[in-house]
Amino acid sequence: MKHENKTLIFSGGGTGGHIYPAISVADFLKKSDENINIIFVGTKDGLEAKIVPKAGYKIEFIEVKGLKRQLTVKNVEVLIKFLKGLKQAKKILERYRPAVVFVTGGYVSLPVAFAAKSLGIKIILHEQNAFPGLANRIISRFCEKVLISFEESEKYFKKGKDIILTGNPIRLEILNYNQSQAKREIGVEGKITVLIVGGSRGAENLNRAAIRLAKSFEGNRDVHFILSTGEKKFDDAKSYAKQLNVLANISLYPYIMEMPKYLAAADIVVSRGGAIAISEITALGKPSIIVPSPYVVNNHQEYNARALEREGACFVVLENELEEDKLKILVERLIYDKELYTSMQKKSKNLGRPDATENIAKIIREYIK
Repeated sequence: MKHENKTLIFSGGGTGGHIYPAISVADFLKKSDENINIIFVGTKDGLEAKIVPKAGYKIEFIEVKGLKRQLTVKNVEVLIKFLKGLKQAKKILERYRPAVVFVTGGYVSLPVAFAAKSLGIKIILHEQNAFPGLANRIISRFCEKVLISFEESEKYFKKGKDIILTGNPIRLEILNYNQSQAKREIGVEGKITVLIVGGSRGAENLNRAAIRLAKSFEGNRDVHFILSTGEKKFDDAKSYAKQLNVLANISLYPYIMEMPKYLAAADIVVSRGGAIAISEITALGKPSIIVPSPYVVNNHQEYNARALEREGACFVVLENELEEDKLKILVERLIYDKELYTSMQKKSKNLGRPDATENIAKIIREYIK
C-alpha cells in the first residue's frame, strides 16, 4: 500500500555495520527523489551520533541499552531504559508519521520497531550478517519484509515471512574505479597489490602478521603490501616494521580515507569479516583471505566468512592461526596459482550484489508515492 507521506524513519546503530548500510540506502533514495525526507533514530552513545549528521541527515535520539546475555540484575536497568526508549520512539514516530520504518539492527532498532508496530506503521528489516542479531530476530516476527544479505540467514527467521535476498547496501563509489587507473593513482602500477585491513580500530595481531608477511616477500619486487593499521595501532605497527627492517615493500596508513580506490587497486584483499567489508570485496570480485574478529557478538564475522569459504570465494584464517605460516602460504597460492586465482575471482564476483542498494531502495519506495 502506497502512502502520500514521503517521510521515512531509519534506525540502526551501535556499530558502523548497522549504520553505513542505512546511509547508503538513504543516499540512493535522496538522489532519486530530493523530496524524500529521511530521519534517523539512534542513541547519543552509538557511532550513529557522529556518522549520521556527518552524512547530512537529521537524527533524533532515544535512550536504550543493550541486553546482557547472562542473567544479571543489570537487565532490570535495561528493561527500564527500553520502556523509556519505547515511549520516546513513539513520540518521534507520532510527530513525523513516516510512510515506513527501515531498521538495520542494533539494540536501538528494537524500541523503534515496537513503537512503529503499536502505531500501525509498516516496518522493513535489513539483516547484514549470515547470523542475525537478537534484535533483528525479534523484529522479524512482526515486520512487513525481511531483507537478507546471506542465504544462510534465512533459516533463522520465521517461515512464511516475506524474506528477500538483496545483499548488503554498499557505497556507490566502490564501483567508480577500474583497477589500472586506481593502481596508477596510488603508485603501485605493475605490482601485485595485497590490501590488508583490520577495521577502523585496527587489529594488532593482524597488523603484525601483515608486517611479517611483507618481510617474507621482501625479495620479490613485484609484490607490494598496503596495510591500514587503525589509528590507535599505527605507532605500534610502524615500530614493529622498523624492528623487522621491512619498509620497502609495505605502505602503512593509520586509516585509508579513499578506500574505494584502494579496493579497486588490490589484487588480493586480507580483511576482517564484517558484512559490509565482505559485500564490497565481492561486489568487486576480489579474491580474499578473511580473518574474522573473535571479539564480536555471536561470532558473526566467522559465520560471514564461512559462507564465502563454502562457495570457494575466500580463504579463512582464524586469529589464533596468525602466528603460523598459514597467511603466507595462502597469499603465495593466490599469487602463483593463476588457475586458483581466476576461479576465486569468478566465485567472489558471483556472490557480489552491486545492485543491492538500488534494490533495497526500490522495495522501500513501494510504500511511498
